[in-house]
Amino acid sequence: MPDPSSSPTYETILNELAASLTGPIPLDDLMQYVLARKPSSAKNPRQAVREKLRQTYRSPFIFLDPKTLLPIHLAMQGARFRMPLGRSGAERGQIEISRFDSYLPLHFNREAVQLVDAKGNPIAMSLRSISQKIDTLLGMYEETALFADLSAWLRPQKVTRHDDLLVTVLDWQNGVFQLEIEPHKKRNPTLIQARDRLLADLLYAILEEAYDERIWVHNALPVAYARLPDKAGCPPHHWQIVLQKDGRFRFDDHQIKYADGRLSPIEYIFLEQTGQPLPRRLQPVTKAQEKLVYRFKAALKHNPRIWRQVEILGGQTLADLNAILVDAFNHEFDHMGGFWKLVPRQGARTRYREVELGSVDPLGEGDGADVRIAAIGLKEGEQLKYVFDFGDWIEHTLTLEAIYPAEEGVSYPRKVARNKPRYFDCVTCRENGKKTIALWSCITCSSEQARDLYYCDDCIARGHEDHYVVEIIY
Repeated sequence: MPDPSSSPTYETILNELAASLTGPIPLDDLMQYVLARKPSSAKNPRQAVREKLRQTYRSPFIFLDPKTLLPIHLAMQGARFRMPLGRSGAERGQIEISRFDSYLPLHFNREAVQLVDAKGNPIAMSLRSISQKIDTLLGMYEETALFADLSAWLRPQKVTRHDDLLVTVLDWQNGVFQLEIEPHKKRNPTLIQARDRLLADLLYAILEEAYDERIWVHNALPVAYARLPDKAGCPPHHWQIVLQKDGRFRFDDHQIKYADGRLSPIEYIFLEQTGQPLPRRLQPVTKAQEKLVYRFKAALKHNPRIWRQVEILGGQTLADLNAILVDAFNHEFDHMGGFWKLVPRQGARTRYREVELGSVDPLGEGDGADVRIAAIGLKEGEQLKYVFDFGDWIEHTLTLEAIYPAEEGVSYPRKVARNKPRYFDCVTCRENGKKTIALWSCITCSSEQARDLYYCDDCIARGHEDHYVVEIIY
């Protein structure tokens, strides 16, 4: 009987396959290779291989598309980027090695980075660690940054702080980079701007393709460079500089997110502590837009047959919209309401990301209260998510049906139409031979009897005092 411990792991097989390839490989071919090396009796052995490939911190491959993979070392081979030398580089010859991290294998030893010139000759350098104090919500901590002293190489080239350092990945796995100086007088700003925009668009497309509303830099950057036309041509700026100038992104050293995307609890705390506003993309509003009517059809998400049609002016606010919706659906007024813009993901009709617009409290205040309707930038057919009562989470979908001029003498916001009610009878009154419209659903009794039980105002007050009851929306 073969020794199970001698069987190669998925990680070993994938690494060996990646090292042997000189180009892309179809997903089906990769599956066959792995299962030939490591047969499986699992019900779905291909799924096990797929899971290993999607563990981005371990897989040596990236997906070029859903059916094609490429080894990361090939994707990064020849990748180029530029960094302004700045005063530190030009005057002291210091280059921060951490700027190379995302162009290296994960957890690569920075001290093992090798730098060569345009002719492939090693560049003499000395490494120096400099401590920096970083102030965070959790307190002050000290971070050590590693700098390479390239003054002996830079000084003869008579560089200035306006020049760029061009970096090319020669050997991703072993951390070998080629360095060149591009004098600012030889730069082509128009071409550089176009290349920056192209890299940003590629990263944005990868973010749009992601299952979650974030991507990992060490997985996304090789994909972007693998898709970048003329990778050996004019280099864009370092990806962090590119995204910082673009405005569509929020990022750190490890992750890239939407600038207007959902916040983590830590990010919420940070914004509260610093007094910064929520990240949301609002548009300037003209006088003409303020006077336009926005007609929404608001439907309960889990029961879209229950809907209301409301009109509101572009110059009115989410506080006004919240008030008219509370009235239209007969919600209890003493709860919060929250709004999100639903933005379709590229290439997906049913996948949305949520852009938080803010919330409105029962007094008409809150971080979303002053957001004007026109500033949200909605077009006809686009949608908002509206949640009333964050405890019961009554979720609605608001579809913008039309935008048109206001009518003379009409007061906005206003209710326009609603679904035809389909009333339930009170079960207690019906048992007593009466027909009364039910206004409440007793969740406790319905659960116990495995059927929906509805009651009028008088009957819900007798025998259901300690039960969980909810008001029926017709």
